[in-house]
Amino acid sequence: MISLGIEADVIAKYKPLTQEHLKVSAAIAEPNARGQRNDMLAWFWSANSTGTSEENDWMNEFYRVHWLRGKALRDRWAEEIVLVENEMDWTCNFFLHKSQEWADRILPSTTDQHPGHACYAARQSRMYRQLADDGWDAFQTVKVVNEHDD
Repeated sequence: MISLGIEADVIAKYKPLTQEHLKVSAAIAEPNARGQRNDMLAWFWSANSTGTSEENDWMNEFYRVHWLRGKALRDRWAEEIVLVENEMDWTCNFFLHKSQEWADRILPSTTDQHPGHACYAARQSRMYRQLADDGWDAFQTVKVVNEHDD
């Protein structure tokens, strides 16, 4: 473009092309192909160009498709965050449940004169309680970081 004598303000609008930019987009050749949900458009697809209304209609459709794909990707990740946060809570609740289950076995073992069983049940109860506490602490840190990202 420089050797053609194009004005500097026009040249500034364009970026250098790399091999990555020159790949054929499967979104054009095969719009429903698998494995392209994370693909990004090369910069020149968003460069302003003036053309016929037929070309603009095609480009508008192209942009709509990529916008919808981007929105779907964002929505999937938002759903994944909700699921992971719930799984964090479920994990801690499971540990609390197991802790209570083992704690409930301590008294019957003591009453039945099985001190070894009672000691083991107390240790298991304490272990699960510690797992729940550690999980809450770690997960709260992650949840706070995620809230700041929103």
